[in-house]
Amino acid sequence: MKRVRLALFVSPSCLLLACAGVKSAPSGAGATGGSPGTNGSGGSLSMGSGGSSESGAGGSAAAAKCPDGCTDFAGGPFGPDGTTTVPANAAQIFSGAPAATGGPCLLEPQEGTLLPNNWLRPRFSWTSTATGDLYELHVTAPNQNADLIVYTDKTTWTMPQPMWLGLANHTQGMPIEVTVLSAHNGSVSTGTSASFTVAPVGASGSLVYWSPQGSTNGGNTVAGLTTLYGFEVGDDSVDQVLGCGKVAGVLQCDIQTSDWETLDNGLAPEPVQCIGCHTSTPDGEYISFNNYYPWGGVLAPGQPDAMGHRPPPPFLGAGGYKSFAQPWLGITTYSINHWAALDHVVVAPLGGKGSSTSDTDQQPGLAWFDLENGTFPANGQSPFTALKGMAWDWIFPPTSGQYAAAPSWSHLPRPADDFIVFTATSNVKSGRLGTGTAHLYRVPYARTGAQTAMPIPGLDDMTSPKYAQYYGSLSFDDAYIVYDQVDAKLAAAEHADLNTSDAGGSTWSGMYMQPATELYVTPTSGGPGIRLAANDPPKCPGQPASPGVDNTWAKWSPEVATYDGNTYYWLIFSSWRQGAKDANGSPIAQLYMTAIVKPEAGPIQTYPAVYRWNQPAKVSNFTPAWDVFKIGNVG
Repeated sequence: MKRVRLALFVSPSCLLLACAGVKSAPSGAGATGGSPGTNGSGGSLSMGSGGSSESGAGGSAAAAKCPDGCTDFAGGPFGPDGTTTVPANAAQIFSGAPAATGGPCLLEPQEGTLLPNNWLRPRFSWTSTATGDLYELHVTAPNQNADLIVYTDKTTWTMPQPMWLGLANHTQGMPIEVTVLSAHNGSVSTGTSASFTVAPVGASGSLVYWSPQGSTNGGNTVAGLTTLYGFEVGDDSVDQVLGCGKVAGVLQCDIQTSDWETLDNGLAPEPVQCIGCHTSTPDGEYISFNNYYPWGGVLAPGQPDAMGHRPPPPFLGAGGYKSFAQPWLGITTYSINHWAALDHVVVAPLGGKGSSTSDTDQQPGLAWFDLENGTFPANGQSPFTALKGMAWDWIFPPTSGQYAAAPSWSHLPRPADDFIVFTATSNVKSGRLGTGTAHLYRVPYARTGAQTAMPIPGLDDMTSPKYAQYYGSLSFDDAYIVYDQVDAKLAAAEHADLNTSDAGGSTWSGMYMQPATELYVTPTSGGPGIRLAANDPPKCPGQPASPGVDNTWAKWSPEVATYDGNTYYWLIFSSWRQGAKDANGSPIAQLYMTAIVKPEAGPIQTYPAVYRWNQPAKVSNFTPAWDVFKIGNVG
């Protein structure tokens, strides 16, 4: 089994339980269909074995052969996306020798991207050269008998599903070349080119992400629903998974009061009012998330029952429920090693002052919560004091300057060596990282007493820190940690609030919605971090650069696939790189996929990002979770 850890902001009714801090290509080809980037811009790093899982997990592992050449591109030329009509005289217009430059700049794919062989069918997009121009999209592959030719007056074209299924099955591990040309007033110009590769393995699981209505990036003015949407890796569409919030002042929530309530700051029960940071349980049956301020925990089925209810788990005890629903709970994480009868445990940060903790003075430690505990606390007693040592207790108690946030629990079936990676930070505000320092720490899981936490070797630490490193997420073989990194000076200073509907003069905390954050990966055993190639957006005119686009919140796919000595990891993350903004000025976040490949020998390889074109482009989609979610039509 596998599990995910992820989170989301909360706002409106959800205020700010912000779980986010929410894209140079490799060159050449290799056994994995790409090659490492240069150090410092998506480069390489010699690392130990990334572990392995079943060969070809998530998709077919061997490409089918075409003895006489493949015909997946046959039947062309093709017209605009979704049509069969080729613009008049298109072939004749493009028949002459084009100018070597001056054409469109290719946005999708970026040079060197790698796709799972069961991924969403590819979309090609490019910059406009002028209104009314005609474009030729030209795609070639070594084993295809014909080239793919598309003539369109649009700036995007999406490969039909039957063509993609054939290409993904036949043309694995070899570069697929893409070029785009433009015709303007009878003159043809060549644009930029790129190549992408289909991996010999697929990806597995479902992705569930946060998408609020009424705002894009949290803030204290969000109104409307907070909603989880989801899809399987190859889906064209997305489906609503869970929604909650006030519409026209009326609470509309898929979680009914009779199914779950959390405790407010005065320990009174309150209904679920919004959806905050979310993760999956290891069996995919339940979505774990934080309710409205002060962030009590909720455990809801991803699928309603026959009556439309989302009842709590049958194993949930009174003490487990009360301790999990108490105020000031942080992002939750689960392990398959502790998700079975008589051992259903969740790990999460917990505000160290109990119910008296204020929104701006949280001092969380890292705690375990026994969801099956049946202890009944007396009426009015705080679960923080009444249930400590029975239904919950510290793994790493609150420690000045090293408060616990954003944990990720190990996955492999080795109960004697369970561990948790978490962010040790000097400042937690409203359930999220504030303004201060942040470093990645590792602590053993135990229920026998507080444990000693140690920094991840080779990364920045508390002595003369250069960086803040946070939101660490363990790969599902526990071999690597992907994390956010930003300059320590930026993390320690407030920055501009980009949401103009917030109160005048307000600012955001240093690590909250931080534009300068970028994604790095390091071996769990320690070592310097390597910057992901996926941080860099396309290098086209008018495109932004990183740092500056808030690359954040990366999560791993729930299986690791090994084929021909290469180990494949897939990740999802959010970024502002599209450049769109909400009416209130907030950048709109979108989701991107990327790959990391560990060859049998040599350094890992990181790859540019792939845009998930099936997501709504005009609302923020961020803090994704990738796991084995069972969620209605998706799971």
